[in-house]
Amino acid sequence: MAAQPRVGRGRGRGRGRGIPVVLVVYTACMRNHAATLGGYALDGCGEFIPTGSAGTPGELLCAACNCHRNFHQRLVMEIPPPPPPPRRRAARAALRANPAADLPPPEPAVEMNYQLPSPASSESSSES
Repeated sequence: MAAQPRVGRGRGRGRGRGIPVVLVVYTACMRNHAATLGGYALDGCGEFIPTGSAGTPGELLCAACNCHRNFHQRLVMEIPPPPPPPRRRAARAALRANPAADLPPPEPAVEMNYQLPSPASSESSSES
């Protein structure tokens, strides 16, 4: 069973500005079980799995190692908001101002320079 990431919203208000989403994930347990003996021993719990559902005291205890959530490594990831969509009026105005902007560029013209023989040179070659 995978750990349920905690998702919160960042601070900030404003029209047109996206609010970043903060994702918090608890991973490996770092509790030293041999601290009272002067040693160092971890239990090997690799991921926090809450005992209870959200809002209950069991939410803070790990079902795998029975430790408090604070003993687990905490990873905080901020997911940036997507860019705002273009405004309809601005997009329409841009298309009206330059409708050829969406068209591919024209193919280059090929120049063919044919030189026709002069009438005097063609008569002399046919007579010989």
